[in-house]
Amino acid sequence: MTLTVGIYLFDEVEVLDFAGPFEVFSTAARVKSRLDSQAVEAFKVFTIADEQRTVAARGNLLVQPHYALTDHPPLDMLIIPGGVVTAELERKPVIDWIATVAQTTEVTASVCTGAFLLAKAGLLHNQPAITHWEDIDDLRTM
Repeated sequence: MTLTVGIYLFDEVEVLDFAGPFEVFSTAARVKSRLDSQAVEAFKVFTIADEQRTVAARGNLLVQPHYALTDHPPLDMLIIPGGVVTAELERKPVIDWIATVAQTTEVTASVCTGAFLLAKAGLLHNQPAITHWEDIDDLRTM
């Protein structure tokens, strides 16, 4: 069974926070395929943004997402990377999308300050969570 992994992108997303998970899952799929050419693809990894547009990540790295919130395939895993999340926290359609998609994923996870988006979506209530040490007190208040 191929697991689909969607990684959410937004303006000011940290490059390592989305590129790291993308690399891990895509490399795992490639290695499995190389070791067993008859095996089903382990992971199909893609990026998702609020709409089909170029996203300006930290450092002004321009990234073209594979899908928008409204047209991505069903997800088995949702990864919310960190970055400057202030604007994203105020975007109700994004928060609602995270909350809705998380109801059907096997895994919903965040990297660093992406935890704030999970908290805003109501996904961290009574759940252990961690973020960057500079932000942990703010996360506790959500």
